[in-house]
Amino acid sequence: MRFFWPRAESQIYEEAKGLVTKGYARSTVSFSGKRPHTTYRITAAGRRAVTTWLAEPPRPTSLECESLLRVFLADFATREQLEAALNQVRADAHSILDVGRVVGSEYLAGTAPFQDQLHVRALVLDFLSHHARMLLDWSDRTALVFEQWTDATTDRDALAARIVQTNLDAYPPEAAH
Repeated sequence: MRFFWPRAESQIYEEAKGLVTKGYARSTVSFSGKRPHTTYRITAAGRRAVTTWLAEPPRPTSLECESLLRVFLADFATREQLEAALNQVRADAHSILDVGRVVGSEYLAGTAPFQDQLHVRALVLDFLSHHARMLLDWSDRTALVFEQWTDATTDRDALAARIVQTNLDAYPPEAAH
């Protein structure tokens, strides 16, 4: 879930403990040697709470990408700083794809945790895989633009206008909202 619901691990563990306190989950502690391992299971009250939450409209999609913010502020950055931002986008994409390769193979082999949820997990894998490939494509296109910026004869505004027009041309027809 870290690719689409980023939270610190400690926050997730605290949330799980809170669900137990509220009666939405039960916890069982087992040991691997001397190391404790806690397993959480949803309760009937927890299922009702999830059902209630799912009945509410979802919040709008949000995006947090510090690398994109750095590109947005490119006029204040050095070439090396911009390259570092693009390299981070590429690393993020490869991280998603690396996990997808493992998880996807496990699902196809029938050995994944939550194998019984393949029908929904496949949709999440599809979203994240397309997102990762988009990040790679965007970082490659952006790197090419940065290279053109170093050419003193490049008209940045004309280049930008072509990028905007190319994007507008690729938009799907307007849908009724």
